[in-house]
Amino acid sequence: MSKSLEDSGFLPKMPVQFYELVIRDISAPAWGRIFEANPDEKKKVLEGYSIRSAKSSQIFHRPPVSERLCRQLQTNGAFLQKVLAVWRGERPAEISYLAMLSADFISKNLWKLRDLFGPARLCAGLFSLGLQGLDRLIETMEADDFWSRAPEPALFDILVPTLSIWGEFIESHPEISERFLESTAGGGFLFDLEDGSKEGEQEEGPFKKVEKKLRKVQSELGRATEQLGVLRSENEALRKRMKECETEFEKRLGTALSVKRKEWFERYQSLDRQGAAREAERLESLLQRTRRALELQKRADEEYGVLADIRAKLLEIDLALNRIESVYAGSLVVHREVEKVKEALLDEKARLLKLPGIGKIIGSSDAGAGEIVSRINLLEPVPANLPRLIELRKMAGALSEIGLTGDPARIEDAVKHKRRQILERLYFQFEPSKNAGRQKGARYLDDFIKSEESRRYELFIDGYNVLLRSHAEGGHFPRGELTKFRNRFIEAVSTKSKHFAKVWLVFDGVEESRTVAANMQIIYTDKAISSADEVLIEKISARKHRKSLLVTADEGIISAVGDHVFALIDVADFYMFLFE
Repeated sequence: MSKSLEDSGFLPKMPVQFYELVIRDISAPAWGRIFEANPDEKKKVLEGYSIRSAKSSQIFHRPPVSERLCRQLQTNGAFLQKVLAVWRGERPAEISYLAMLSADFISKNLWKLRDLFGPARLCAGLFSLGLQGLDRLIETMEADDFWSRAPEPALFDILVPTLSIWGEFIESHPEISERFLESTAGGGFLFDLEDGSKEGEQEEGPFKKVEKKLRKVQSELGRATEQLGVLRSENEALRKRMKECETEFEKRLGTALSVKRKEWFERYQSLDRQGAAREAERLESLLQRTRRALELQKRADEEYGVLADIRAKLLEIDLALNRIESVYAGSLVVHREVEKVKEALLDEKARLLKLPGIGKIIGSSDAGAGEIVSRINLLEPVPANLPRLIELRKMAGALSEIGLTGDPARIEDAVKHKRRQILERLYFQFEPSKNAGRQKGARYLDDFIKSEESRRYELFIDGYNVLLRSHAEGGHFPRGELTKFRNRFIEAVSTKSKHFAKVWLVFDGVEESRTVAANMQIIYTDKAISSADEVLIEKISARKHRKSLLVTADEGIISAVGDHVFALIDVADFYMFLFE
């Protein structure tokens, strides 16, 4: 006869009082065990309550929790079955009584059992026993007044057989009945013995017993009411006394303050008027100086700026420079406008760093490794900056030795990265030479120098050809830059001349001149008589042996002396060799 709650059809038809009774009948510890075994339902029901609140015995009777729990029991049949199983253990008396009754007896006396237990508790008991499949029960529950009709006196008919049996048992075993009724289990029994008397109980009947208990409870309630009145009177007297004490305290406090004020006033009765005037003049002078000082400070702030403004400007400049650094690091061509903006930002940062008191913002006026690396990253990847890289690397090494920079490796990495950028720009800025096949060993110039084989060869350099290929934009030098680049180039060649037997550095000039320094000869030709190309072709062709090395990208020179040189050195390779 037993079916699940989902299949029985009862679940959507049960009224709210059914679920409220189940919630009320189950103790708080039992609910705790239920939710420990069903964490998903616990999360839904106790959402918004702390773990400490969930341990309270009253938590499940609070309206929000009770309403959520009702909804869970109404919509989750599996959870309701688990809860009814626990309810069965919480209500042993009802379950035991119903378990002793047969299905036929329950069906015939369903309305009387409903009046005895109440509709909600009867249904819960039958559900927990698995008797919810009775057709008679289904029909009765669907009646309009099943949940609302008041109990009828006829319900005692089903108790008559039980009462007669209990009466005979009590007469036969009075001592057992007294112990039971005096115990905790029998303390709430309806027909308990009073004053040890058993005679006349059947004559008085159960309602007389109830009346006696009611009178006794009313008497106790009267005594409790009297005690409450006495306590309220005592409380009112204490309140009145406390009010009197507060009033007395305020009065004494006011008197004490009046005395103290009088003493303070009497202390200044003999005031020195002249001294007070002098003090007033001194105070006014001090206030004037203060106002002037603040006005001067205001002017200084307007001229130089305040810490917050300077710090914000430096931060903006650094962020912009970081963006430009990434442009220099990742872009093959840098727009001229970006270069102009970079220079303007660097100038503005330099101006700000010269302001008085700038140490408050940056902590130190010395440039650390980070500042040097930033400056290296912002250098344009052009050959003209190779000498600067060398100077920066030497400077960083010196600063590291005296402890002003703590990370020389960062600076070294930045120098290598910038040199690699410049090398790539040199290699890819121009198309490969048409005589690339004749550049025997040109790509291995470093290895050739390290082997010291280069000391057996004379080196011929087409000066302006190298400078134009490395520095000039559109075939022309920037205004005023030619002399600076040429002098720096000559100095670098002079430094590296020790690796060759002899070095010939030839430039086109206005008038012919020759300068000798160690194993290096610098020649300026008179263009009206002969060009640098002609001098180079003449001197190389005059060598009968092939012990010459040529540095140029001029196709005319290469075609004329190609069979007389040992190797043609690429202009970019040679320039990088000078400034490694």
